[in-house]
Order: sequence, then structure tokens, then C-alpha cells
Amino acid sequence: MKLRLLLMLALVIGAALLPRGAAAQPTVTGGPWMQTMFHDVAVDPASNRVYVTLDNYAATPSGTVKVIDGASNAVVATVPVGQWAEGVAVNPTTGRVYVAGSNGVSVIDETTNTVAATIPVGLLPIGVAVNPNTNLIYVTGGDNVSVIDGGTNTVVANVALGVGLHEVAVNPATNRIYVAGDNGVVAVIDGGTNTVVATVPVGWSPVGVAVNPMTNLIYVTGTAWSGTAWSGTVSVIDGGSNTVVATVPVGMHPMDVAVNPTTNHVYVTGYGDVAVIDGATNSVVATIPLPADGRAVAANPITSLVYVGTSVGGTGGAGGAISGVYLFDDSPGAAPPPAASPTPPPAPTPTACPPAPAPPPADGMEWVALQCGTCSAVITTYPDNTPIATIVDAVTPPETAEWLWRFEGDTWRGWSPAFPQASDLTEVDRLDVVFICVGGSATFTRPTI
Repeated sequence: MKLRLLLMLALVIGAALLPRGAAAQPTVTGGPWMQTMFHDVAVDPASNRVYVTLDNYAATPSGTVKVIDGASNAVVATVPVGQWAEGVAVNPTTGRVYVAGSNGVSVIDETTNTVAATIPVGLLPIGVAVNPNTNLIYVTGGDNVSVIDGGTNTVVANVALGVGLHEVAVNPATNRIYVAGDNGVVAVIDGGTNTVVATVPVGWSPVGVAVNPMTNLIYVTGTAWSGTAWSGTVSVIDGGSNTVVATVPVGMHPMDVAVNPTTNHVYVTGYGDVAVIDGATNSVVATIPLPADGRAVAANPITSLVYVGTSVGGTGGAGGAISGVYLFDDSPGAAPPPAASPTPPPAPTPTACPPAPAPPPADGMEWVALQCGTCSAVITTYPDNTPIATIVDAVTPPETAEWLWRFEGDTWRGWSPAFPQASDLTEVDRLDVVFICVGGSATFTRPTI
């Protein structure tokens, strides 16, 4: 196996492709309010194209998809998809790319790199997964999974799960769909009936989900609280029994996860690194340092190239968010990687994420987990004209709050304690969507909907 950093594709405006071996040093475009935030990455192994979702807060609309040619590592197209873009998934059979965002789900035609359709799916679509065998697309948003027929571009079913949802993954071999929820469980949906057939407890705050269809194992990233410290884990679920068969420690605050069924390797992004898990032994066989915080990851099973998207916020670098895609070669048969340490390596910034235990429940109130080191889309349930200070005070611990964003009309308005004179977000209304950016583990308390 050959596992090394090859290059970085800087996805900032006007940036040129870095030659192989060049220093991977992305730069900030614009001021502290005008940043590019990386969200997700997907690969089409049939066309060898890579699709990256970004929000450029300096632009309107800000949501875009960068299309990278996997042969040349060049950005060959930029596709606008609305005010913001989140999850992305590809159906290699039909040549369609599905992007969750402000417009619902944008359907991109791979041959033209244009939006062929836009599908409304409800509140705050985030995660996307495709079953190429059935041509059905699964989209998480709020507490609901929307099921889209790729032939008609219509929603044919909705599966309500009753909790806030994160990522979703599909096993096309078994026609099972796996959804990570805020309640610490993974819901298992039967793709034939669109019903929940099992729930699997995996611990606090599961986020990323990936499936190895060859082994019928499902990998879920999460964060565990021991009472004194946070620790990052990957729960391994047996798809046959719907039970957790292993828990792999991976360091601090893992985010996304991807599987290469060709090598049986599992890739987990985290604070400043990528952990590589051997699917045969459920052990970390390599930890690859990154110059930025890993946000999302995807693998091409044909080329065994792994694409890691990064965003640097207040925890990983100065001056705001910097986005790039780092490329790794994980081809089998080459020299083995360096031996992993017997314990997970320390986080690059161990004080960046102070523990944030769940606040005690209060009558009429609820809390939601905020993703550490990035921005979480949260629905505010406070009354109309609530001062921004009240929203900030609802973040626990308060010192983790770095930025708050809200899209108003055609303008992003923001608040930051570091730039009070430039903060133009002064109040929010009930059911506004606010992007809360924190530099540590945190929660947001709000009135129960």
C-alpha cells in the first residue's frame, strides 16, 4: 500500500492547480467575513470526476459545486446551486450528481455540468446518498429522510425519524439505508418498504456514515464523553445483525468517513489528520497529518485515490476558513505505511475543544449538538426580534462561539466577538436558520418546537 499526500487542489477564487510536490499552502480570499467553507466531496469512479460542495460567503449566490477531473487534478467546471450547498452524491449509472442545499436538491448533469432539475425536499437538506441499483436518492433534512425517484426527479416517500439527522449512506447490495441521528442512534431503513427496521445505538453525536457493500459493515463516526474528556470513535455495525461489533478510537472529533472496498480501508477525517482503519482488523494502521482540519472524505475504488476536503476555522488556522482538497494514493501492493501508535495521536490543538457536557434539561427547552470547528445550521425557536446576544448566550460554553451567520434577502449577515464593529447581525426571528460556528465542543439551547 502506498499512502502519502500527493498534492492539494486549492479551491479558492483565482487559485491555480498546484504541481505535484508543491507546497500545500492555500490562502484566504477576502476579509474575515468573506470566506469559502468546504462541505462535502463525492467521486464518480465511472467518469473519474470529483465533486466538491462549497459556500463562498463573498458571493451571491454562494453555493457552488467544483468539478475536478481525476486524471489531471484540474478544476474543469464550477456549477452554482443556490445560496448554500451541503451534501453531494453521485449515481455513476445515470451520470447524475445530487446536491443538498438551499434550493432543495439540485440535480447536475455530468455531461454538461449544468443543473438539470431542482427538487424541493423540505427543511434544511444536509446529507445525500444514492442507490444506483434502484435509482433512488436519500436526503436527510431536519428529522426527515426524503426519498427521490431519479427517473422522475420527484419525492416518492418521506421517512420521519423524529430527531435531528446528519449523514446518510446506502448499501446497494442489501438495499438498506443508514441514517445518523442526534439521539445517538443509527436508523436502518428498508429501501423496499421505506420503513425503519432497526435502530442501533452508537453513542453521543454520530455524524458520518459509510458502508462497505463487500463486507456488509457500516462505519459511523462519533464523539464519546467519559466524564472527564472527549474521545473520537468509529462504531462498526454488522449489517446482518444490526449490532455494533467493534469500536475503534480515532482521536479527537472525527467528522466524515469513507470506505474503499477494493483495499478494505476506512478513512476518517478529524482535527488535522486522516485516520486509516484496516477493515479486516478494525485497527488504525496509519494516521496522516494534514495542514488543516479534515471536513469530508471520498475514495475512488478504481484508482484507490482518496480525496480529503478541509476547512480551517479558528481552531486550525488564523483568519477564518480556508478550503482545499488533499489527494492521497492508497494503492495496494506498495510499501506499508508507518506503524500506528498504540494510542490515538493527540489532537494538533488539544485545548481547542473544551468538554461541553449536555446541559441539564429545563422545562420547555431542548438542546442540540454543534459540530466542533465548523458551522452548524440551527433553527432558532426564540420569539421574533430576539437580540443576537440572547442567541449567543444560548451557546454552551459561551467562549466557543466564534461566528453566527444568517442569510437575509440576498446578503449574508454575521456576528463575531472578534469583530463587533463589523457585526451586522443584530437579531433573529422565530424559525430563522442560523449558522452557528464554534471553535470547540458546544451545544445550543432553544425553546422546544
